[in-house]
Order: sequence, then structure tokens, then C-alpha cells
Amino acid sequence: MAKQAMLSDEEVAVKIVQIYFEEVARFGLKRSLDLDAIINAYYYALARLAHKEKELETVEKQVQKEEKKIVVETKEELVPAPAMAVKTTTTTTETKK
Repeated sequence: MAKQAMLSDEEVAVKIVQIYFEEVARFGLKRSLDLDAIINAYYYALARLAHKEKELETVEKQVQKEEKKIVVETKEELVPAPAMAVKTTTTTTETKK
């Protein structure tokens, strides 16, 4: 398998914005798109890409925290047993005037 060249953050941001606006247009969520919206979307995507390591680090810490929590939980805590069914009967009486 040949190695693919890594895209720069700018190229990835352009592709994200392109896909985003294609989906917006396909679903008809906006009637018109102005240049400011496209530029803002590009810079937003670029900023998120610039901080992706920090975001991945945060997510990784959260996953590790959840994994530690799961390790100490018992099977019953993770998958509680179903409640026992209790059969009840109700009788009603009709009142005549």
C-alpha cells in the first residue's frame, strides 16, 4: 500500500468547509451563502485543527477516567438485573345512582 501525503491543516479546512456547505446546500438549510459565512467557517475549521492535539488529549483523559470507573464497577452495577414482575389485579365496582 502506498503512503499518502499528509494534507496541511489549510487543505483539510478547505475540504471540511466544502463538504459542510455541500451538505447545507443539499438539505436546503440556507437559502443563500455569503462570503463572510464561508470565510468564518474556514477559519473556524482551521482553528479547531490547530488545537486538535489539545482536544484529543482532553478526550483521551476523559476516556481513561471512564475506563477506570468501569474497572471498579461490578457486573451488577453495569448491567442491573431486571426487576421481578409482580402480578396485580384491580377490581372496580360500578356505582349506580
